Amino acid sequence: MEINKKQISKIHLLKNQLHLSDEEYGAALESYGVSSSKDLSYEQAADLIKKLIKLLPKELRENFTQRHKDAKKKYDEFGIRWNERLREHYATPKQLRMLEAMWMTSPRVENKNEDAFKRFVKRISGKEKLEWVMMSDVRKIKKAIESL
Repeated sequence: MEINKKQISKIHLLKNQLHLSDEEYGAALESYGVSSSKDLSYEQAADLIKKLIKLLPKELRENFTQRHKDAKKKYDEFGIRWNERLREHYATPKQLRMLEAMWMTSPRVENKNEDAFKRFVKRISGKEKLEWVMMSDVRKIKKAIESL
């Protein structure tokens, strides 16, 4: 899986907080066989972030990790919702994250990006937006991803 924008910004934020020189930062990237953070894989970026966090002074490390624990997760703004007319719940934020993770990690998916995921969901469920996906659609979408 490819590195995402959040990981790139975390790496650069940590680089600045640690006051790493270009040579030090380059050496850290070189240990992963790349010269730019954009060339890291998702897993390599996660590993580098963990290592950089360990280098922070204790008070900064605690502040950094707590701030990121408190961050809202994707789709949390939708919350748990009920459609009175259809008498059914909408998909939960956790279900939407699970479907997106399945899409992004499936070896059979060529375009592992959010737009391709949304187009796929629309094709399977008929829903124009992710926040309109119903709980009954989740099973269909999950099976469709698994059967790619």
